[in-house]
Amino acid sequence: MKSKKTLLATVGGLALLSGSAQAALIGAFDFDTASGWLADGTAVTYDSGANANLNCAVGALPGANGCGLTFSGLQEITDGHTTVNWFSNGGQGPSGLDIQSNSGTLVTNGGWFDTGVITHRNFSLPSPATTLRNLNLGSEFSITSPFAFGPAVGAFNIGFTETPNQGGCPAPNPLGSACDDFFSISGIPLPIVVEIDGIVYTFTFRLQGGEGFIVDDNTLYTREGGQNTLFVQAMVTAREVQVPEPATLGILGLGLLLLNRRKFIK
Repeated sequence: MKSKKTLLATVGGLALLSGSAQAALIGAFDFDTASGWLADGTAVTYDSGANANLNCAVGALPGANGCGLTFSGLQEITDGHTTVNWFSNGGQGPSGLDIQSNSGTLVTNGGWFDTGVITHRNFSLPSPATTLRNLNLGSEFSITSPFAFGPAVGAFNIGFTETPNQGGCPAPNPLGSACDDFFSISGIPLPIVVEIDGIVYTFTFRLQGGEGFIVDDNTLYTREGGQNTLFVQAMVTAREVQVPEPATLGILGLGLLLLNRRKFIK
């Protein structure tokens, strides 16, 4: 028997659906993602020579945005790109960020799966130089099978601090490189909750540090002098909806009956 799915509500990014009857557990969900660094006029860079922030205009190239960023690899997300670069130091670089968007299958209760991969090409910069200060990453997540749902749309806001590589590094420098740089991030997607035929499925998202990255809550430390990898991950868990026992339902019904009788006597 086919299950009937009905959208009940959407509150704070939590999508709730219900089904018509108890059914077997859905063992896996196919998904698709799209992500891109946004050349939409919200990015900010820092010019160390002038000791000033530069607010970017809309545009993929420095001549258009006026802040020294170069975006490439146009994505399907509006103003989104797979790559953004900000400076090349001679034979090293350029320093920048890449994003890879994955599609695949999430196995129910099967643990974390990589839905995207971020690479930070982090090289020492000369002084003066222009470096990234703030950037938005647009993202979309969709379920494609066994039913279509989404996309759930979100945006990571990313702040970047290029630390000095001389005169001592600010603590804690957990990767122990010449001087770890770090990102601050907000906007990690809330879980998506879907109820189908008496079973609640929860899709949860996180960032997981790979080679050259350490994730400490909303601070992401990135090693100086190399290509560092950060994983965007998702997993789906399932649980049955708790149905009240008949005795509990009887007590609730008796309480409502007594309440109505009291109102009638008054």
